[in-house]
Order: sequence, then C-alpha cells, then structure tokens
Amino acid sequence: MFGKVLQEFRKRPLSSYFTIKGRRSLFLYCVLTGIVSGLGALLFSRALAWAEYISLESISGLHNTHSGGEFYVSLEPIASIYLGRWALLVLPPLGGLISGWIIWKFSRDSAGTGTDSLIDSFHNKEGKVDPKVPLIKSIATVFTLSSGGSGGKEGPISLIGAGFGSLVANLTKAGARARRTLLLAGTAGGLGAIFHAPLGGALTSVEMVYREDIESDTLVPCIISSVTAFLTYSSFNGFGSVYKVPEIGFIEYKELVFYLFLGIVCYLNGAFLIKVFQFVQEWSKNWKFPMWGKPALGGIPVGIIGYFLPEVLGTGAGVLQDVLEGSFQFPNYASSLDRDIQIIFFFLLLAFLKIITTSFTIGSGGSAGMFGPSLFIGGMLGGALGTFAKLVLGYQVSVASFVLVGMGAFYAGIASAPIAGMVMICEIIGSYSLLPPLMIVSIITFVLSHKLNLYKSQKNTRFQSPAHDWDMNRDLLEGIRIEDIRDRLRNIAEVKTSVLLSQLEEEALKINASDYIVIQENGNYFGMISLRTSRLFLEGRDLTQNLILVKDVADTSILPISIRTNLATAFKALLDMGMDKIPVEENGKYLGYLRYADIISIYFEKTRSAKPVSST
Repeated sequence: MFGKVLQEFRKRPLSSYFTIKGRRSLFLYCVLTGIVSGLGALLFSRALAWAEYISLESISGLHNTHSGGEFYVSLEPIASIYLGRWALLVLPPLGGLISGWIIWKFSRDSAGTGTDSLIDSFHNKEGKVDPKVPLIKSIATVFTLSSGGSGGKEGPISLIGAGFGSLVANLTKAGARARRTLLLAGTAGGLGAIFHAPLGGALTSVEMVYREDIESDTLVPCIISSVTAFLTYSSFNGFGSVYKVPEIGFIEYKELVFYLFLGIVCYLNGAFLIKVFQFVQEWSKNWKFPMWGKPALGGIPVGIIGYFLPEVLGTGAGVLQDVLEGSFQFPNYASSLDRDIQIIFFFLLLAFLKIITTSFTIGSGGSAGMFGPSLFIGGMLGGALGTFAKLVLGYQVSVASFVLVGMGAFYAGIASAPIAGMVMICEIIGSYSLLPPLMIVSIITFVLSHKLNLYKSQKNTRFQSPAHDWDMNRDLLEGIRIEDIRDRLRNIAEVKTSVLLSQLEEEALKINASDYIVIQENGNYFGMISLRTSRLFLEGRDLTQNLILVKDVADTSILPISIRTNLATAFKALLDMGMDKIPVEENGKYLGYLRYADIISIYFEKTRSAKPVSST
C-alpha cells in the first residue's frame, strides 16, 4: 500500500502539491503569510528602534520616542556623537535625502504612504506587488522616521506581508482572486503584529479598500494571518498592549456631549489634513528639483518646526504614551491664562503642527505611513477636548479616555474605516472599556467624513472594483440549472487517460486550451489536468516524453457536479477550483463540461433580455 502511494507521489510533479485548490489550502498559506508578516514586523521594529537610538536619542538628545509596549534600545545614549538639539534642523532633510535617493534608485513605487499602492494593487493589478517594494520601502521608512520625519510605520510593515502574500500566489500559480486574498491577509498580518491587534489588523485590511463597504470574502483569511502574525511577533516581543494606560472610562453621561463635539472636531481636522497633504503632494510635483531631492526639501520645514517642538517629529508614540500616563511635561508660559486653557491650546498646536510636518514628510515623496500620525493628531484633539470637559464640568474627567477616543475616531474619518478604528484602539490598549464612546464618536466622524478621500485608490463599494467585475446576481443564477442549458455542455477539451502528456501538450496548442477533462477508455470521468501546473520539464524531456501518461498527473480530487446543479453553485465551484471548466454528470454518467466563460455569457444574455419596464 505504501509503495503504491509512493509511486503515485513520484509520478506527479512536485509543484502540483503546492497549488491552491480550495479554501482549505488557501488557509494554510494564510498561516505561512502570517508567520512571515510577524517576522517581518519584528525585524522592521528592531531596525527602527536601533536607528532611532543612534539618530534621535544619541545625536539630538530626544528620549521619548516609543510607547510603553514597543521594543526600544535601553542603553545610555552614545555621548561621543551627541550634537545637541540643533541637529534636529539637519536630520529631517538628511533623512529625506537618503530615503529619496533609495526610492529613486531602486523602487519609485516605494514613495508615499504605501497603503494607497496596496489598495491600487488590490483593485487594478490583480493583487500583484513588486517583490522588491516591501524591502526598499522598509529601508527608506527607517531612514525617514529615525531622522525625525513625521509618519507612521504601518506602511512598510503592511507591504512586507502583502508582498509575501502576492509572491506566494505567484509561486503557486494561483488566480487573481486568491492573490488578492493573500495580499490583504499579508496586510492584516503586518498590522496585527506591530500593533498587537489581531482582530483590528484583520478588520483594517478588509475595510480600507472601500469607503462604504468591506471585503467580506477575505475576512476569515485575514483573521488567520493576523492572529498568526500576532503570535509570531509577540513570542519574541512579549504579549501585552502597545500603550500602557491608567484606569480609563467615562464617569457621567454628560461627558458624552463633549465626546459628540470631539467627533465634529476630528472631522474638521481630518478634512484639513487631507487638503494640506494633497496640496503639498501637488505642489511638490512642480518643484524644479530632482525627484530624489524633494523629500530633503520637505524635511526643511519639518526640521525647523521640530527644533522648537520636537514632540511632532517621528511617529509621536512616545508623546502619546506620556500624555496617556499623565507624565507629559507641558510648557508653563508666563501668562494670565488659566493653566488648563494653556494645555488646551498646546494640544491644539501639536495637532496642527503634526498635520504640517506629516504633509511635508510624506507629501514631498518621503516614505512613511499615515496611521501613526492620525493617532497622534486624534489623540491631541482628544486631549484638548478632555481638558476642556474637565474645565467645564468641574471634576476630574479622564483626559486619557478622550485621547484614546480621539485616536480611533480621527483614523476612522480619514480612512473611512469606523469599525477598524474602534477595534484597533481597544486592542492597542488591551481594554474594551471605551467601546461605547468610541462607537459614538467614530460613527459621527465617519458619517461627516463621507466625502473625504485620503486614499485615492479606494472604491466606494465592491461593485465599482475591477476585483468584482464578475460578481453576479445570485438570484438569477440560482434559478438556472445546468440541465436547462444542456446544449451548452462541451466535449472538446477532453483527453483519455492513456494519452501521453507530451502528446497532450502538442494537441493543446491547436485548440489553445490549458485545462482538460480526463476520461477513462469507457467514457467515465477520471479527473482533470491543468497544463499550467503539469508540464514536462525541458531538462530530460527526451527521456520522459514517452513515459508519462495523462492519468499519472491528473488531479482525481476534483469531483464532477450534477446536471441538476444551479449555475450559482457551479460558478462558485469553478472559482474555488481555479480551473476554467468543470465536469458535469447525470446519474454517475459523464456528459461533458461547462466552461467559466459559458456561465458569464449566459448571465449577460439573461440580464440583457430582462429589460426594465418603461414608466410610460
């Protein structure tokens, strides 16, 4: 028995065992994608932490660059390279110059946020990602952020997972549908790992591609990848939340009035961020300067602002951590203004300047993400509203709660991702106690922001996406059985089990077919073969062309469908199989096959014949 199995294994090409044949095999590749995403996030976070230790901490003397749950280098700054605060005037332009040159030299697609290119790849490029983009973007982003450039780290981390998912799909010769799924699964893995948010990463991935819809078909694969990446990353980095927060929550319902106002404030500032960011993007295109030098020019105003207020440099995670813990040292200006009013204005100033520095860093062609800055901006707005609520209500309102709600609501508005914004914040703090105000404020911001468009590649709904060009009216297809269109069954791309594989390859060129139905000598169905995955190798072809029969490499796991099956079920089976035709039988007797193209043709014939009734 074992010898027979071993003989069968040797007959089939090794590549045939790694193809994606259905959802179960796809789930296994999602696990693999999650592992790679987690390791990629680990390597990137380590590289960034060391780069920030050398650049921001040792050279310029900044120390609060990380949140409580992130990895950081706990060594004394290198005294021999300390230059002082004035180095902040030079570091952002220098980092922009290096990252700009890297992008220009090796991968011009690595500029910008990275998220927009992912969304564009999903909709318009069948999920294909250039394998070198994740690596180049990661390196460029390390230089951008460690030199004080204002941005987030989720862009390259998402691309690491997405790029690997796309690569897996290419290696396994998967179709566009599976490649798009693995693309989003890789994105979810990167986000779930770096933010310790397995559910939030998955939801962000499926929600970010549309403004008013979600890619629900990929939710389960994204969860599998995100959880796997989170476990992989946390096994090295430790389990726990990204931000360490004190006790949070709202004390009385009258605080909800201020939360409602926070939603409006987040919407207004989100609109301002998008307008400034897009203005700088368009403006920088007209700069009479080489492309590789534009991020350096964008770094000049960032350095000037950062010299006076270094809190707005980098990711801002360290500042957010201090604000949440209540340990942030607010400047005390000599003024007759109340201390709380000073703090409110300082929060608003930080939010405003973070918008400016982020727009110049990324809008000029630098490499960084927008999620990190959106958390900072929303957090500062929340801090201002929380302090104002404490001033008006007259008791100790939890300012940290307002900061966290602002973080989630602001991202929900600019990215059209209300569910992801809520869950992500709950997971990065390790608590769902703020879910009620998060839901209220995020929905308000999302509804008000329906015309905002940070990611230009987003589609409104799946029906506008090329990824769903062939999504159909299931009610119509479910009402048509194969027996109703029996005359559409074909018997052309069929081959007997005794035919040599080399002979089939020659015959396939005549009818331009790649997938064949394999039938036995008595006419019964045997299996299927795809010449896309089962071919003779050029090396040794002279020795094997007269040895390997079609039956030796046929896939017998593909079962025929009944002639009483409806077209909706047949269409789904075709998508899961990855073949362009499916065998049909009646009472165990093989009749012929139905093509993917036939179902498409029948669908359009039926929809065109169903003309709308005129109102006249």
